[in-house]
Formats: sequence, C-alpha cells, structure tokens
Amino acid sequence: MQSLKQLTPAPLTLIDVGARAGINARWTNLLPKFPLRIIGFEPDEAECAALNAKGDAFVKYLPFAVGSKVERRTFHLLESEPSSSLFRPNYAFINRFASAPNYAIKREIPVTTSTLDDALKQAGIDDVDYLKIDTEGCERDILNGAAETLKNVFAVEVEVWFNQVFSGAPLFRDIDALLAEQGFVLFDLAKSNYFKRTIGKHLGGPKGQLVAGDAVYFRDLPTYPKDSLFYAKDKLARAIVLTMQYRYFDFAMEIAETARQNQTLSEKEFKDIAAVIEQEGRGGTIDFRGKHTAEKAVKRLGRFLTKFEWDYLGNW
Repeated sequence: MQSLKQLTPAPLTLIDVGARAGINARWTNLLPKFPLRIIGFEPDEAECAALNAKGDAFVKYLPFAVGSKVERRTFHLLESEPSSSLFRPNYAFINRFASAPNYAIKREIPVTTSTLDDALKQAGIDDVDYLKIDTEGCERDILNGAAETLKNVFAVEVEVWFNQVFSGAPLFRDIDALLAEQGFVLFDLAKSNYFKRTIGKHLGGPKGQLVAGDAVYFRDLPTYPKDSLFYAKDKLARAIVLTMQYRYFDFAMEIAETARQNQTLSEKEFKDIAAVIEQEGRGGTIDFRGKHTAEKAVKRLGRFLTKFEWDYLGNW
C-alpha cells in the first residue's frame, strides 16, 4: 500500500465506542502496511485500564460514557457484561428467551455522559476517518452528540437493533434514517444475533428471532463534487484503504477512477493505486467452478457451529 501511504502524512484515525472486545483483526492486520491510530471508549474504568495495560502504542482507551449531551445517567452492568447498557433491559420481551439470565442487572452505576464531539476535542482529535459504535442501544444518542465529528467521517460501523431488547432504545430504522441524513449509505448488514425462546431452545439449531446485527455505512464518494473535503488526497487515500479493509474492492476502484476523472489523482497516481487494489482484491480469493455453492456451505456451517451469532461482515 505504499502508493496510498505516500498520499497521506496522517494515520488512518478510527474511533471505537464500546471497545470492550478489543481491536478487530482487520485493523491489527493493516498496521504493518498503513499507519493507524485508534481511540477507544470504554465506560467501565476497570476494563478500560485493562485494555490500556496491553500497551499497544497505536491505541488509546478513554474511560468515558458518551451520549447526546452532558448529563447524569445510570449504566446497567449486566451478568453478561458485554451486553451492559445505559438503557434498562426490556424484560417483558427478554424473559421469553433462553438468554434472559444474561440480562440480569448485577449493578447500577451512576455515570456522567459526554458528547463524542467534546471528548475528541479535549483529546485534540479533529479529523476522524472511521467511527465504530457498539453500545447496546445507545447508538443514536452517540451519533446525535457527534455532529461535528461526522462531518469528516467516511465510514461508520454501528450495532443496530431490530427488536426492543432495551427499553426506549432506537431500532435499525431510526439509525438508518439518521445516517442517511448525514450523507451515508448502507453497504451491508451482518453479525446477526438471534434469540431462542426458552420453550423451544433445543429446536432448530442456533437460529431464533433476529434481534441485532452490525451495519456498515460509507459515503458514496463518486456522487460527491470534486471540491469535497473527501477528495483531498490524504482523505481520499484513507477512504480507499477503508473500503479495501471491508473487501469492497469494486467500490475502492470506482472511487479511484472518479478521482482520476476529476483530476484529484494524476494518471500515475491512479495507476499505482489501481495496481494495489487489484493486488489486494485478487490476493485472497480463489476462483473455481462451484465457488459460490461452497461459500454458501461455509456460511451455513458457520451458523451451525456458532451458538449465538455469525460474523461475515467483510471477514473471511
């Protein structure tokens, strides 16, 4: 990725809100080839300290709860700690399912939320390329408190909810409408989370009622005017890297071609970048007769072997 790296003096800047699970391998695998900076938010101070203790130089975790404004709220620490939320579980719905014990409240912790805009301003970060939010129902609040940050963001990955697992939390339709208003288009939905009803939890494998998933959004850059800030060479290079990390090589190529047409990229720069996209796009795929049938079989096997969720969002 040297040709892309040469276009930007700044690292690819990623914001991870709800970072308890650590950094996705797609980013750690990128690091040797492209500069990277990750800012994570984890409101549980003990977990945040543990994450910082791992000592990755390119990652910094901040122990803040972020929301739509500065206010006092209650953080519900649940038996399944990764499911903890500022929203109270909706037990009228949850208690019908086998996973209900995971949503029992262990402790209620008073917290003061900050907006993402304010937190990043205090940290001296003013140019974000990518925003990931995994906060068990708080996604809309965080987006509402990130209006300035989103102006510079090219890609968003966000947890979305299709059923009311948390009382008062927004659903997918609310998040999709909000991001559309901010200029983002939906590219994919994955990591489906299904709830099995207690009465039939032993029936039909892992699949039950769909409750949540992850959605990835990009700006449709080829439709933007050539004076858009996203066509500045440094932003453009980082946008192309992001699309390739999610394995949307066709979109990466379209962005590069549009930049060539509007003369943001020279012919040489375009050819060098196109060669990288070709190399990365062909390097991990094997084309053979029956390939698509085999891919479907692998996905079915993954759903069978994974008890709660299946993640194929841009991953192998």
